[in-house]
Amino acid sequence: MNLIKVRFLIVCYVFLAFFTVSNTVNAQQNFNDYKTLASVGTIPNDFTQMTYEKIKVDLKNDRTTLKGQNEKIFLEGIHYSIDELLHSGVVIYGDEITMYLNSIAQKLLKDDATLQKELRFYTLKSNVTNAFSTDQGIVFVTTGLISQLTSEAQLAFVLAHEILHYTEKHVVETFDWKNKTNRGDRTIERLSQYSKEKELDADRLGLKMYQAAGYSKDEILPTFDVLMFSYLPFDELEIPKTYFNTDYMFVPETMFSKEKYPIKAVEDDDDSKSSHPNIKKRKESVEKEMGLLSNWGKTTSFLGDEKFKYIRKIARFESIRNDVIDANYADAVYSIFLLEKEYPNSIYLHRMKAKAWLGMAQMKEANKLTSSLQKVSDYEGEVAELHFFLRKLDKIALITLALRQVEDIRKKQPTDKEIQLIWERMVKTTTITEKFDLKAFSSFKFAEAKLEYEKIKADTISKVEKTTENLSKYEKIKKKKNTDDPENFDNDKFYLYGISDIIKSEEFIATYVRFQKENDALREQEAKEDLMSRAEKKKMNQKEEENQIRVDANDLIFVEPIVYRYKHGRIDKIKSEKLGEDFVNIIEKTATDLDMNVTTISSSNLKKLGTPGFNERAVLLSYLQQITNEEQIDVFPVDYSLLSDIQTNYGTSKVMFSILEHSYQPKFSAVLFSSILFFPAAFVVFPLEILMGNETDLNVIIMDIDEGGIAGGQFYHYKEPLSNLSIGAHLYDVLTQVKSKPL
Repeated sequence: MNLIKVRFLIVCYVFLAFFTVSNTVNAQQNFNDYKTLASVGTIPNDFTQMTYEKIKVDLKNDRTTLKGQNEKIFLEGIHYSIDELLHSGVVIYGDEITMYLNSIAQKLLKDDATLQKELRFYTLKSNVTNAFSTDQGIVFVTTGLISQLTSEAQLAFVLAHEILHYTEKHVVETFDWKNKTNRGDRTIERLSQYSKEKELDADRLGLKMYQAAGYSKDEILPTFDVLMFSYLPFDELEIPKTYFNTDYMFVPETMFSKEKYPIKAVEDDDDSKSSHPNIKKRKESVEKEMGLLSNWGKTTSFLGDEKFKYIRKIARFESIRNDVIDANYADAVYSIFLLEKEYPNSIYLHRMKAKAWLGMAQMKEANKLTSSLQKVSDYEGEVAELHFFLRKLDKIALITLALRQVEDIRKKQPTDKEIQLIWERMVKTTTITEKFDLKAFSSFKFAEAKLEYEKIKADTISKVEKTTENLSKYEKIKKKKNTDDPENFDNDKFYLYGISDIIKSEEFIATYVRFQKENDALREQEAKEDLMSRAEKKKMNQKEEENQIRVDANDLIFVEPIVYRYKHGRIDKIKSEKLGEDFVNIIEKTATDLDMNVTTISSSNLKKLGTPGFNERAVLLSYLQQITNEEQIDVFPVDYSLLSDIQTNYGTSKVMFSILEHSYQPKFSAVLFSSILFFPAAFVVFPLEILMGNETDLNVIIMDIDEGGIAGGQFYHYKEPLSNLSIGAHLYDVLTQVKSKPL
């Protein structure tokens, strides 16, 4: 398998990544058993209409003020970029947050029925604090933004701002200005200033819409404060230095920072290189406009404070899942800390906490954890204390603490299958961690060991010397290594006393030994391979190559292919999209010819699949993204139960992803020009030279839901014209291998 190509495929799918499965009606969330947000109801046309069809309609209707080629370039640009987002799975519709956004929008647009029909509001599952509108009339709002706000009125002001970006056609005007401006050193500066003006315009005009709806002016300036500090977690609470302490684990206060980390954001920051004006300028502009308006309302919430807090809580629960997918485990643990005070028995929080600690342990074992933690220079606020602490722990200390955390979570949820599987994965991690030796851990708790140490310390030095003077050198060495010996107590090695109950557990020992045996078997196999001759290794590698995608799967889920057709070195997006439709049809026909049961889940057949298919596709893509973010570890899926449902629904755990790339660039060599001198030869050489200009790459990976991770992958390169017939022939070969048993 070509690993570079496989990684490229996965990176491409990151554009199409993320979550959720369901098609039930909205129901009040139970935060003790929280279910991640899913799209609900009838799938909107924004998701089902092909992009080239949208462009065709807009060109026919002269929707923009642009003319000629500029209009075509603009429409292709906005439609394809937005449709990539719409089909990423990050965007959801019909869910509780989206319905809430629509309710506020109706309040803002109560006097404009036409605009109400034009605009569509969707939720974007992302921790980035943002909201933006598009030329098509779509307004996106992130869960990250909602998690930070403090009132419905603040959200209403944000929506009003985005609605005015749409009504003032800022997107089209910005595009047109860019096309009329010469490229040069001052272009970026000019564009930045132009964008700042539009931001201030949207603030001022949005303010009038906000005021007309009857909202209180007292919530406007605080909205800018939210935006200024939105890069921090959704709350600022100090983690107690006793937070990780249990009956068994004790973490000394010396492991934590002695300093506080100030928050650095200021209103009047340098915005010369930013597309947005700084907060001070925006506040001053809005305050001036506020003074010109009268008859302000006093309401901060037309839909009720409890409703707002409920919606915000959903967004905050979602933030944990986003962080786990993105391998931002420390931030996930901090958010869980903020929420578990209100929901100490939430199975959702317990599962996510276990996944976060497992992920940190796995990344620490792979020497990758540091990359997911904040840089020391970036420390700000209370969350920095957690990042400091995690950075300070060495490998054995962190993995031991993670084992303790997961074990304690399992005790709280003893019947939960998912947590049990996470616990087993945690035990497996300890067995592959170098120097993680069970013999090094004490059978005493920290407090017990410390008490015995202090008793001995109270005795005279001569008495201690007398107890050891008759020991041999080897007995003395063993004594020094024995953590159960009170004399060896070390406050800095606190973690060695943190799992005294676990190392005595029969279940833990049995699981530990099972994984050790698996590791030993792998090492034995590697040792045998090291002794192989060059010819034997070559034969083994050839066999592995032949078995790359032989997974013995007659049932298969095929997730929408990514297709790129290049023209003059650039992607021809319309031809690529149409070829993608053909690709889906070809694979369905090929599967029928091979008597395989293949279910295709793609944007081209969403009308048929509806919301359930839309959600299932999103879950599969989110798992692929999670694997991408954590490719160095044996990642535990964030959506384990949803993936299990998909496996049950389709009767298979095998999922196929693919990318097809085609370019054509004729290569006229010296042979061709020579053949012209020999007229008959030109009839042979010329067609061959033309054909040699075709380059087609097909990359395939198979993901296994049940086993976890990538089950196999293969890369194919062809030099032939691209046609449905040639694609079908190659897909026939691919599916034949997928269907076959390993050699």
